[in-house]
Amino acid sequence: MAIGGARGTGQGGELNPRTRTRILDGALQAIAHHGLSKLGMSDVSEHAGVSRGTLYRYFPGREELLQNLAAFESERFQQRVGEALRSAPPGEAQLRVALQHVAQYVNQHPAIQRLIENEPAFILRYVREQFRPLCAVTGALFAPLLAATDPVRRGLATTDQMVDWLTRVMISAVLFPDPDPERMARSLTAVYGLLSAPPRGARRGRAAAGARMRNGKERRR
Repeated sequence: MAIGGARGTGQGGELNPRTRTRILDGALQAIAHHGLSKLGMSDVSEHAGVSRGTLYRYFPGREELLQNLAAFESERFQQRVGEALRSAPPGEAQLRVALQHVAQYVNQHPAIQRLIENEPAFILRYVREQFRPLCAVTGALFAPLLAATDPVRRGLATTDQMVDWLTRVMISAVLFPDPDPERMARSLTAVYGLLSAPPRGARRGRAAAGARMRNGKERRR
């Protein structure tokens, strides 16, 4: 799961994208080191290695900086997972690869665990306010896979409901991360496998129908 939010470009003349990225990466390091409640713009400029004047030229205030950082992280997360999905075989393997990247993102992120441990009120407020945008990110990545699950095919659930469920599962994985990303991905993929598999009775019915078709073809021969 990525942090999401609004995006801006700051104020001033021509802005260098590399400098902007450098500032946002510095902001992440500053949050990991100082936490969010004590974060100051001077901390960001120090970790980014830019002057305060340059920092304020790109981001006039702390809130605008944090909003841009949220959008930046969301875009980077989606790009990373999207690239992984393109290299994975279609179907369940794609979900497992994506979930591995989610777990690795959480475990390796310089600020998320610090925020969860020291700024739980911020995390809770953020999840509540951004739940629907987070569902949109999940849907963009997984809607085709979830549409193929048995509950959706049988009309027991909609794709949107499955996206909602998976988003909640991924949020729980962020709040209670498994130190082994591979193990967490296997567990979540197993749940997807249960949802994708048709009921046992349906499998028997399909097998019997297949056998009848084969026998009918043999008799016609």
